[in-house]
Amino acid sequence: MTAETPNKPKVGRPKAGTETERNDNLLDQALALFMREGYANTSIAKVAAAAGVSTRTIYERYKNKAELMLASVERLVESDISQLQSIENLAQMSCRDGLIALGENMLAKVMQPDMISFYRMGVAEALHFPELSERMETTGPKRIQNVIADYLRRHGAANGLPAHDVERAAALFLEMLFAEPRNKALFGCLEADWDARAHVLFVVQVFLDGVTARRLS
Repeated sequence: MTAETPNKPKVGRPKAGTETERNDNLLDQALALFMREGYANTSIAKVAAAAGVSTRTIYERYKNKAELMLASVERLVESDISQLQSIENLAQMSCRDGLIALGENMLAKVMQPDMISFYRMGVAEALHFPELSERMETTGPKRIQNVIADYLRRHGAANGLPAHDVERAAALFLEMLFAEPRNKALFGCLEADWDARAHVLFVVQVFLDGVTARRLS
């Protein structure tokens, strides 16, 4: 009598869900390394080791390190946009309250220590990899700016402004929201008692007052 042969796992292509999860993990690990070590010091081999895959697997999906980084940033941005769009009752809020809700959500993410590190890395690498920097701008900040511009159009805050001014207004709103606290965090001089909500309220009020004045002029 022969011993029964244990059932062997089936060999074949992973299920779509499993493949997606593996790729998401790869992108998450890549982004974490880029944040921690910078673009120049992060190799495909390091990413492969962190994600538990082979370098061949990575190159089958992304032709080089730049494409891998852009994909990891795009995954992060997609998650951020999804969270912005899922803010409860956003469509029913006044423009002011909606911008406050959006502003608080975005600012909380931007001010996370890993995001400050990522921004610092981007600034440091911009001179060495200008083409990558330009593509990251399109992948990340520009898409967030488009979300704000679309929100302004839908809620009437941009009535009377030419289309190109709506885009500029959205860019200005984000700059007002992020610039001061992020720059202070970059240099380690953000006040310990800094009030994020008070900052958002001030920015929204100044922004809407400016848009209203422009519309009535």
